Amino acid sequence: MKLLILQFLTFGLATAAFADEFQYIYFKITPEQATEVKQKLDAYENGGIHMQDLTEEAGSEGCRELIGYYLLHTNDISVKAKFPISRTFAAGKMYPQAIKLAQEYVDVYSNEWIGWNMLGYCCNSINYSNEAINGYSNAVRLGDKDSYEPLAGVALKYGRADVVRDIVPQLMILKESKGAPQDHKINLLTILTAYSMMDDKKDVFIETLKGEDMKQILKDDTVKKNIISGCAYFEDEDTTKDIAKIRQEVDSATSSTNSVSSPPR
Repeated sequence: MKLLILQFLTFGLATAAFADEFQYIYFKITPEQATEVKQKLDAYENGGIHMQDLTEEAGSEGCRELIGYYLLHTNDISVKAKFPISRTFAAGKMYPQAIKLAQEYVDVYSNEWIGWNMLGYCCNSINYSNEAINGYSNAVRLGDKDSYEPLAGVALKYGRADVVRDIVPQLMILKESKGAPQDHKINLLTILTAYSMMDDKKDVFIETLKGEDMKQILKDDTVKKNIISGCAYFEDEDTTKDIAKIRQEVDSATSSTNSVSSPPR
């Protein structure tokens, strides 16, 4: 299960929660709890349980106990076990701690995309731009298709059109994927239309919107703004009338959406 799902597993902690007094009180665990956590970690390392059993399925109390155990036995935690602990820190929005453990994980398991995806997510969360791009780039290089979208989003956020340029074909494929959640499709439309203007790529703008249901996608305000801006941006170089056609589709979809039936006489 991806970090994008785990991020909803929060338990009301701020990054500042690592003040010594709060750390002691909140993450304090009993000897019995420590024994139980150790058994779970041993089972995880031996393939007896899944990572979700230590994170999502454990709930907020299980995650609290996992961090509490880590704080008591920091030097005894194996590299493999550091990854679920990193995920737990990230779920609590304690990104510096999550980054530290994820980096230690990829230093050993450098050919596993999960650690790089974690670094990309956490580094982006605290605006470490280069590190975020590097993390997501390594994740897609190692085969993680789900990292293309956040990689493009991070790259656009920091003005790295060159990064998006290299993955436009993959983004187009993801946009056309049947069964993909609508919010992902909208996000990809937002990314691709924004990128087309940033990098002056009229062909990308046109290809992105080809075959799309204008009434449907214009329901999103950001996509609508990007399409209208793109039509204006590329209008002067529209030698094939493709932009004019898109503008007409926008006008038609907008007018039909805004139309109001006349009252009875």
